[in-house]
Amino acid sequence: MITKKYTYTYDEYSQDTRSYEIESEVMLTEEEVQDIALGCDLKDGYTYEGGEKGKKYKAKFIGTEFGDDSQPEYGGDEYKEE
Repeated sequence: MITKKYTYTYDEYSQDTRSYEIESEVMLTEEEVQDIALGCDLKDGYTYEGGEKGKKYKAKFIGTEFGDDSQPEYGGDEYKEE
């Protein structure tokens, strides 16, 4: 059972946004929050608990919001003019 003291969120952006929520009994560093969040399976609502006595945490993968404004980038050799 987690005695909630701290709640963190972690969002990861690219063309989509992955959102996580972490509850912890102790204050965490940004690196700890990231490590815990990235330990989640990428299934909406996936939750797991971990840590040791007095330092327990609960992490939840909230879901993915997919972007709709793709930004193409072209590279390589020179292109033919249209």
